[in-house]
Amino acid sequence: MSDGLDLRQYARPQSGDDGSMAQIPPPAHIDDILVVAPTDALQASLRFLLEEESFRVTTVASIDEAAALPAAFACAVIDHHALKARRAAEIGAFIDAHRPVVLLANGTPDGLPESFRVVTKPLLGAALSQAVREAVSHATAP
Repeated sequence: MSDGLDLRQYARPQSGDDGSMAQIPPPAHIDDILVVAPTDALQASLRFLLEEESFRVTTVASIDEAAALPAAFACAVIDHHALKARRAAEIGAFIDAHRPVVLLANGTPDGLPESFRVVTKPLLGAALSQAVREAVSHATAP
C-alpha cells in the first residue's frame, strides 16, 4: 500500500488464551453499522451511501469516540486515515470490539487480518455496501 499501512501488527486471535472463543457482544440489529471517518464530509458521504442500502448508520471521527459508544454494531467501516498515529493496542482494541471491519484504503495493506474487508478508494457505493454485506454475513454464518 502506498502510505505504508501494515495491519499485520494489529491482527489478534479470535480465541482467548485458554482456547475459548472471545466474547463479542451481539449487534443490536444486523443492519447497524459504525462508520469511523476523520472528516464530517466523509462521514456524511459514507452515511448517505449506506443509508441508501437500508443500513442504520452511526458515525464518529475517531476510534476514541467509537470506544465510548455503548452500542454493538454488526460491522465497522473505518477510513485508513483514522488509524494513522494510533498505537497498536488502540487499534487492536478497536478491532476486537468491532469485528468485522471494512477498511477504506488507497490500496490493499499487507497482512490483513481475516476479519477485514478492503474497499479501495475512491469509493463506489455498490462496492462499499457489498463489502459490508459480505462482512456481516461472514460474521453471522454458523
